This record gives sequence, structure tokens and C-alpha cells, in this order.
Amino acid sequence: MDDPAHVEGVDFTAINPVLDDISYPITAEAFVDRHGDRMLGRTNTDPIAVEELFEYMGEDTFESKGDVRQMLLSQMPRNSEGRPNYSDRGGATPVETEAAEAATEQTTADLEPGEATDPDTTQR
Repeated sequence: MDDPAHVEGVDFTAINPVLDDISYPITAEAFVDRHGDRMLGRTNTDPIAVEELFEYMGEDTFESKGDVRQMLLSQMPRNSEGRPNYSDRGGATPVETEAAEAATEQTTADLEPGEATDPDTTQR
């Protein structure tokens, strides 16, 4: 089965053929030396170079193209796909509710000894 060209806002079109032709295992350092200038497109921001994603990985070893793809995805900056805290499922996100705001204002120092943080909880 072919690997998808787009995953989680990342365009693998330019890198998929490279991943198919590599002899595995390969270290991150060797991968960057050979293919660090390859660019990965991203949905909501400028493309990013493989080198930028793997610059601190050194001797980590990838056993397969799946390992490389997964690491590329995990190293992507947050702005690669969509707006932060955006949901298309409707309603407010928890950080926008009054209860969430009130909870962030309350600290453990505000509580009396033995007082529960959840008003529905009773001590036994």
C-alpha cells in the first residue's frame, strides 16, 4: 500500500520517493546529510526543511520509512496544521468557559486544610 501524500497537514509528496529508495536502517545524521535540504509542505504555513526538523537528533536510527515519517510528524512545529485550540465540532473550548477561568484562578493556597477542590466531593 502506498503511503499517503498528506498526513496531519504535512505534504510528503517530495519526500515519499526518497523514503522508498533509502537503505534502512539509517541514522538521523546520515539522513540529514543526504536529504536535509528536502522541503516538506505544510497546510497553514511555509514549507520546512528536513534538516530543521532533525538538526538535534544525531545518531538516532530509523529502521524503516514508517519510522522516518513518524519522526517527521512528531518533530513538526505546532503551527503546521490548523489554528491552535480550534475545533470544528461547535461550542467553546474549555479554556473559554467561565468555569475554566475560575478554576485557573483558584490555587491550592486558596483552600482551607481538608477542603475538597470539587464541591461535589465529600470527605469520608
